[in-house]
Formats: sequence, structure tokens, C-alpha cells
Amino acid sequence: MELTPLDIRNQSFHKKNFNGIDPEEVKAFLETAANAFEQMSRDKTDLTERLKVAEERVNYYRQIEKTIQDAVVTMQKTVDEVKATAEKEAEIIVAEAKARAVREVESTKKEAEELRMEIEQLKQLRTNYFIRCRALIKGQEDLLSAMENDQRMQEELRARPVAQGNVLA
Repeated sequence: MELTPLDIRNQSFHKKNFNGIDPEEVKAFLETAANAFEQMSRDKTDLTERLKVAEERVNYYRQIEKTIQDAVVTMQKTVDEVKATAEKEAEIIVAEAKARAVREVESTKKEAEELRMEIEQLKQLRTNYFIRCRALIKGQEDLLSAMENDQRMQEELRARPVAQGNVLA
């Protein structure tokens, strides 16, 4: 059973004839006790309300904390995803750069080989040109020698006396 200030104020006592108590003194004490009890009751109600408000705040802050934790988890996932995406993109860029470098190296090697072959062809053409020039010069030299020999023979024939019966035209 819960005792209220009103219960204390309305409490009545039986009077005894002998060794009784002073009813005014009892009433004054009961009034003081009722006031104290009433103050405690108000304090309890106030504290209960404050506790309720504090619990609501705690719940509110717990919700904020949960929201923040969820946001942190979401942000961490996003950061991880962005990081993973960036790493994949970096790997793709590096792979593409390596592939491009390999292609360029191969292209350069092919071009260098083509230039070597062209140089060899030009060397061969030069050698063939020298051979043809030597052959032409040799042919011209032989022709000049033959022409000189013919001229010498004709001069020798002209220088011989007519008596031998050689007639030159």
C-alpha cells in the first residue's frame, strides 16, 4: 500500500484517557510529516520526469550514435569501393600503358628492321653500281685500247712502203 500526503493528513488516532497524547501536537507533527512527504512526492515526480527526459535524450543520442555509426560504415564501404575502383582503374591504365609500350617497341623494332633491310638493299645497289661502273669503264678502256690498237696498226700500215703491195684506202 502506497502512502500519500492526504493519507497522513487524514489519519486519525484513538484517544486514551490516561497517558494520552496531545491531539494538537499529533496534528502538527502529521502536518509536518505530510508536508515533508508531499515534498518528497513532488521531488520523486520531478525526478521521475527528469529521468524520463534524460532517458529520452539518451535514446535520442543512441539513435544519433547509431545513425553516425551507420554513416561511418557506409562511408567506409564507399571509401573501400572508391579505393578498389581507383586501384582497378590504375591497373587498367598501367596495363594499357604496358601494352602500348610493347606495341611501340615492336613497331620501333619492325621499323628498325625495315631500315636495316633498306640499308642493305642500298649497299647492294651501290655495290652493283660500282660493279657496273667498273664494267663500263673496263669496257670503255677495252674499246679505247682496241681503237688505239686499230689506229696504231693503221699508222704502221701507212708507214710501210707501198712496195709491199699494201694499199690503204
